Amino acid sequence: MLKKIRHKIRNQIASRHVAGPQIDDALEVCRWAMRKGFSSILSPWKDADASARSMFESYKLSMTALHNENINGYLSIKLDAIDYDFGIFKDLVQIGRKLDIRVQIDSLDPHSAAITFRFLEKMAEYHDILGCTLPSRWQRSLTDADKVLDLGLSVRIVKGQWPDPTNNNLDCVKNYLAIVEKLADRARHVGVATHDLPLAKRALSDLRAAGTYCELEQFSSLPLNGMETARKLGCPYRVYVAYGQPGLPYNIRFALTRPAIVAWVITDFALNLKRPWL
Repeated sequence: MLKKIRHKIRNQIASRHVAGPQIDDALEVCRWAMRKGFSSILSPWKDADASARSMFESYKLSMTALHNENINGYLSIKLDAIDYDFGIFKDLVQIGRKLDIRVQIDSLDPHSAAITFRFLEKMAEYHDILGCTLPSRWQRSLTDADKVLDLGLSVRIVKGQWPDPTNNNLDCVKNYLAIVEKLADRARHVGVATHDLPLAKRALSDLRAAGTYCELEQFSSLPLNGMETARKLGCPYRVYVAYGQPGLPYNIRFALTRPAIVAWVITDFALNLKRPWL
């Protein structure tokens, strides 16, 4: 009984973190963002029974919709959703080149980083429409930033959900700023993805001072608390929009160590807050 209750609570919370089950639900948010002068990230989330080929179709549909509606947005994918199939990844990137839509690889657990960069290296000729995500909770991300620069990729920096398996005491804020310092004045495009406003201000200010193109990116279902910060710093603002299978954008196992997540979990469960695009 207790297990069923926990499952029900988790599903109730998770359902708030996707725009809805269908792409039209997500496009509603993207259109709202466009009317506000913001950009978007479109990310289909995998259903439990979805095949790699069906996820390819979902990703292709998302890119086509962004292109057809002239939405300033890019596609964010997860390699495990396509079963780490390089052929599918290559097809997606080639479609992205044809439609001029960036294909960004989301971070997963630390063990996925090596294969992510193998895929990126094989497709280096498409560097202008490719991006990857560097979690500051991983020590290796500082070294991976050099690979990003060598390959000429766009990059999103996040704190990340999963801790470093080799260094549980890594200070993710200090490492975040160390990654920013390495990328400053050298990277083609940096997305500062965080709801931690003091960190966002410091990272964006450092990148702007170095003359590096940067944006503030925030998850649509979490508090969109950075719009004014981005405006004051003269940075574009981008909203990450997920649709499909409900899931959590944070690792609930580590909620007790992160006060902000505790507040989000309580808010998700206790309140039914109106979404700004409705």
